[in-house]
This record gives sequence, structure tokens and C-alpha cells, in this order.
Amino acid sequence: MNYHFTPESIQFQTVSDDAGLRSCCERWERLPAIALDTEFMRVSTFYPQTALFQVADNDTIWLIDPLPITDWTPLRDLMLKPDLIKVLHSCSEDLLVFQTCTGALPTPLFDTQIAAAYLNEGSSISYQNVVKLHTGIELPKGETRSDWLQRPLSTEQQHYAALDVAYLLPLWQKQTRHLIEQGRLSWLEEDCARMLTLYDSEVSGDFSDYYQNFKAGWQLGPQQLMALKMLAQWREQRARKRNRPRNWILKDTALFGVASTMPVTKNELAAIAEISDNFIRHEGDQVLALVADARHRPQADCPATIAKPLTQGQKNRIKRAQEYIEAKAVELGLPNDVLARKRLLTALLYAHKSVEGKPDKQLVLPNEFNGWRGPVILEELNRIMQS
Repeated sequence: MNYHFTPESIQFQTVSDDAGLRSCCERWERLPAIALDTEFMRVSTFYPQTALFQVADNDTIWLIDPLPITDWTPLRDLMLKPDLIKVLHSCSEDLLVFQTCTGALPTPLFDTQIAAAYLNEGSSISYQNVVKLHTGIELPKGETRSDWLQRPLSTEQQHYAALDVAYLLPLWQKQTRHLIEQGRLSWLEEDCARMLTLYDSEVSGDFSDYYQNFKAGWQLGPQQLMALKMLAQWREQRARKRNRPRNWILKDTALFGVASTMPVTKNELAAIAEISDNFIRHEGDQVLALVADARHRPQADCPATIAKPLTQGQKNRIKRAQEYIEAKAVELGLPNDVLARKRLLTALLYAHKSVEGKPDKQLVLPNEFNGWRGPVILEELNRIMQS
């Protein structure tokens, strides 16, 4: 499966109706893998506005115009087909496009950026750079910021979009072969599956844990923290329902200001920075009602406190853990952040902290350590965290 063309000679087919999409999906469902990419706009909306789907199969590149299509069932079913591998590069943003447009995530998933990291070809390497690494071909970048919702799409836009999937299947074949040789294909499969699970949970959840993203929340008392939780959950639901960015509903600083001051009246609400008269007019009653509810909650019903900033001793443990990860990454031929990011090390530290002096309490490990990372690095990391 090799495409014998230069970027200048690339050819593609277009699909712009339900019948064409259905016919393509019937063609693709018999294959072992397809390559996927998307183009979208997300300036003034919470959800991306899908502008184009690109698909590459054994011998053809397809550009699917979503604007005239009304029935996404064939593509949704294809995304869920368990024996058809979906090959993407750096797919985190594309996942929301697929979820929004088709109601399904591409499963099973093979992300060539993750694969490149496991093969020590670079951490977070771009599609252009990984193609250049494997083929020597320089791909253009000129249309990245163009208006993908305009119609008709320019020849340059279509050419650029087609190239975004043109080399993915040969790359998938080569990376898969090398991952098998190094015994790391299961690592990639595990992390891609975990990404889909975490993403699906984030999209379909009740958002009641979103308040934990406010790191300064450790400064708040029980009822203030309850207000922060309720307000963050309310804003998330509001943003998704209205299809507007979170900060268009209420900025982080303003949300935290409401939770920390616990206003009773609209005048007190208006005194908080970045709370506009228009917001108070349309949302003020609802926000004050949430604050009042939080104020009267018993402490037992309030969320657990957010972890305080690390002490110097804890920072020293994290530093020793990072030094161990750096040495282990060199030994394994992996980028540091593939083996364990600081976020993961900090989560492990807090897990150990939660059971200190509590012999009857079980250590709950971050999920990543329940897979391939556990046997590779967990024993030494646990020793460091307990030192």
C-alpha cells in the first residue's frame, strides 16, 4: 500500500450527497484500515463546525463535504466497526468533530503521532515532519488557517486537505511493523483506547468534576467550594446547550470570583470583575440561586478540598521521579513525556498522600499505571513517592 505521487500530482474524489457517502462506506467497510482527517471551524462556538472529512483507502483519496449531507448513519456505523482500524494523526481535536457530526468516535484508533513517539521519532511530532522523516517529502502548510466553511472550496484548499491523509496508510503500515518488532504495538493500542474512553467520558459526563480544574480552589472553604462546583457545572452545561465557548458564558476569573465572594444581591454580583450588566440581566438570578443553595449546604455535603500546592518536600519527590523517568526514557528510547508526564507523577504523589497514615485505605493508582507503564516504571516510582 504505497502512493506513488508527489504532492503536486495528487488526485482525489469528492462526495457531496447521502448516496455517495453510503456507497463509500460500503466500499470502506471491507478494508482493514482507512485514514481519516477533518477540517473545521471553531471560533464562536463550543462545538466545532464540521467543514470537511478526508478519507484515504487503498487507492483513492476522498473529500466529503458535510454541508449537504443529512444522513450520517453509514459513517457512524463505520466508525464503530471493530475490525476496521481508523488511522489519524494527532486526533484529539478530530474526535470532537466525529462525535459532534456522527455521534460516534473512530474505534479502534491508531494515532500516528503517538506511534512516532513510541518509535522515538519525536514527541508531538507534526504530520508534515513525520511524513518528511519517512519520505523526504515537504508538505505545504499554507491553508491551515483558511475559511473551511466557504463554498466552493478553492483548489488549494482541496489539494491541502487531500494531502493530510495521503501518506497516513503507508505510514501506519511501516509504524505497525516497527512497533511489533519492538514489542510496543500493545502499548499504542492501550493508550489509544484509553484516550477514546477518557474522551467519551468527558463528552457524556455530568461535568460535576470540572471545578477541579481551578487549581486555586484549595483556598476556598466548604460552601465556597460547593459554589465553585455548582457554578462550573452550570457554565459547562450552559455553554454546550447554547453552543458557545465557556468564556463567552462566564470567564474563569469571574466564575472563581463569584464562588469566593458568595454574593447575595445583584449589586454584590456586579462588583465582581468581568461581570457585565448584560450577564446580570440574563443570568444573575440563576447564579445567585446557585450561590444561595451552596451557602446552605452542610459541610458533609460539600466536595472534598482541592489539593494544596506542593510542599518543598513533595516537589523534591517529583523532581527525583522526573530524573528517574528521564534516565528510564533514555534506556527505553522513548521521549520523557510518553513514559510519564509531570501531571501523572503528581497524580501518583497525591494518591500516596491520600493513604499516608491510613493502613486500611487502599492505594488507588492513576489509570495509566494499570497498563504497560505499571511493570515498566511503577515499582521505582512508588519507592520514590514513599521516601
